[in-house]
Amino acid sequence: MARTCRIDTGRYKAVLFDLDGVITDTMSLHYEAYRRAFEKYGIAVSKLDIYVLEGMPSMDVGREIVRVKGAGLDEEVIRKLVEEKREIYRALAVEQAASYPAVPETLQMLREQGIKLALITGSNLVSVRKTLGKVGLANSFDTIVTGDDTPRGKPFPDPYRKGMEKLGIPGENCVVVENAPLGIKSAKAAGAGYVIAVTTTLPPEYLREADDIMQSFAEIEDCLARRLGPEKENPQSR
Repeated sequence: MARTCRIDTGRYKAVLFDLDGVITDTMSLHYEAYRRAFEKYGIAVSKLDIYVLEGMPSMDVGREIVRVKGAGLDEEVIRKLVEEKREIYRALAVEQAASYPAVPETLQMLREQGIKLALITGSNLVSVRKTLGKVGLANSFDTIVTGDDTPRGKPFPDPYRKGMEKLGIPGENCVVVENAPLGIKSAKAAGAGYVIAVTTTLPPEYLREADDIMQSFAEIEDCLARRLGPEKENPQSR
């Protein structure tokens, strides 16, 4: 589904990845956790309800679902619901979390080429550590920005902007890999030079604001890891 891979290998010095649905095949686990938590309060949610909000901090997801469903739960109840969701997710992640094929190799290849790597996620730090520990990627990123680290989450620019600042790389020299519309908006608003969307959880029509749309991390591996780096020749210049 890739439109094309137009990476300018001389321009990009960092890649910032979303976590769920990009690095790890865990969006179905988040959905199941939300489904169980909301069900206790008589609220039914679909995968699409959750997937289109992916990237938001969990409290914002809880508030938005309550608003859309007209459930009328107060803030304290939403907070309790979200904490229940987090506990359910962590239990599922310890047993079932997995990275997508080609992820470890791609991250290693990029780092070997001197590319800085960041993880930018709306999940909270405890859940992120559980997930990364389970899939063996706890030390694969130069910096991590979680939902605990910025006052506003995706689609606001704050998460990606903070990641860029922590890496010390200007936005125009950063590639972002996302799987959800709110994350794409966040990356664009933060000034990312190039945004790739992967169709792991949503079809292409939800991802049109990205610069490229790809079907799998294997395509991302070909586009990024085999093209970025100071010693790499740009295939487009041949």
